[in-house]
Amino acid sequence: MMYTSTKPTIYLIDGLNLVRSFLWQFARPEEEVLSDFLDFLEEVSADEKYNMHEYRVVLDGAYRSVGPLYRGGVHIVFAENDSADDYILQEADYLHQHNTRVIAVTDDRDLQSAIKEIGVKALFCRKFYNSLKLSSR
Repeated sequence: MMYTSTKPTIYLIDGLNLVRSFLWQFARPEEEVLSDFLDFLEEVSADEKYNMHEYRVVLDGAYRSVGPLYRGGVHIVFAENDSADDYILQEADYLHQHNTRVIAVTDDRDLQSAIKEIGVKALFCRKFYNSLKLSSR
């Protein structure tokens, strides 16, 4: 089953939520898993099946070094004074009102409910991650 859109879409990804959903698997520091995920997403964004999308990875807190903030179709955003959840909800609402296809990626059920209430689709982190299959693999 395909979970990624075939039409140009902005994915708003709850970055730390996604990374933490995988941490138990790796027994590695959060920063390393985040770095690997961002590298993978950059590779995905260059793939012909996915290069029409934009992937905004939203991280809680202020700016900190995570490497380049723009990596192909990947844009890393820091929520600064808001929570990543608030940022994602506001951005999803704004994009949806401006007729831009947007999908939120989070395991946070409260955020998913709020996202769905404004008419935006939400995906669980694992479903999103598992739907990304590179052509070269």
